[in-house]
Amino acid sequence: MNRRKMLAGIGALLLAIVSTAALVKYVKGAEKRAVAGEELTEVLVVKSNIKAGTSSADLAQLVTAEQVQVKVKAEDAVTNFAQIDGLVTSVDLVKGEQLLTTRFVNPGSFQGARSVSVLLPEGANEVTFKLAPERAVGGQLRPGDLVSVVASFESFDNETVNPDTGEIKQLAKTPNTSHILLNKVVVVRIQFPDNANTSSKEKNGVSVAPTQDLLVTLAVDQPSLEQAVFAAEFGKVWLSYEPKSAIDSANAQVVRGNVYDDRKSLFSDVPPPDQAVLTSANADPTASVPSPPITPSTAPPTTKKK
Repeated sequence: MNRRKMLAGIGALLLAIVSTAALVKYVKGAEKRAVAGEELTEVLVVKSNIKAGTSSADLAQLVTAEQVQVKVKAEDAVTNFAQIDGLVTSVDLVKGEQLLTTRFVNPGSFQGARSVSVLLPEGANEVTFKLAPERAVGGQLRPGDLVSVVASFESFDNETVNPDTGEIKQLAKTPNTSHILLNKVVVVRIQFPDNANTSSKEKNGVSVAPTQDLLVTLAVDQPSLEQAVFAAEFGKVWLSYEPKSAIDSANAQVVRGNVYDDRKSLFSDVPPPDQAVLTSANADPTASVPSPPITPSTAPPTTKKK
């Protein structure tokens, strides 16, 4: 009896093997029939995940050439390494995707993985502003940098509303103002348009600036979020690079009436920086500078006292 069961089991196993082989053969035949008559082309495909900032010279072992149907070839697909020679990946690439020329930038334009977010301070919100390069330190900010947020407003119609009657009373217009809203705000992310000129190649010793607006994402607490959004919605926002060592002083609002007031610079008594240090710092304008460490325990940015 046991012998019969064993023979039956072996027969079932052999039948399963034969059926599987037949199915595999059928599927392969179906694939061949499906591509029969289809025009094929060769593209480079990512075969293992690639980090942003990886040089094209280091991609030989990370990508492979594959034949794909012309209709599924991406418009900007890379077909040979000459197309990306000397460039670096601008974003993380994942296994299986086609290599695209639009995912590569000049090494000087990369500036430490603009597409990669930094760890947010605990309890922080993210908010994004669309800014011209000159309002964002010439587009040279990087994730992890700290910035001051400066708001400028043109004259507002000043009015009050009677809560009982709803009557609106017009008052004198507000003056044009500029003032620092926030200090030591963490830059989470920098994004440029796909066709933006972000090259930092030098011309006569001066780096070439981006020419289009960029998106800057900041980490703020909720009260600061409201202030920053109001400033961007009804005024103009400027960002100033503010390292941890920057001096945080209690500045007054600047209006037309006091813009010419005498103000002593905080650096009046500070000796000029050593020329050797400046020469060293300017030797390679595209060199990567470590961003300030960001940890979950970092306190969210606070509102500047007025």
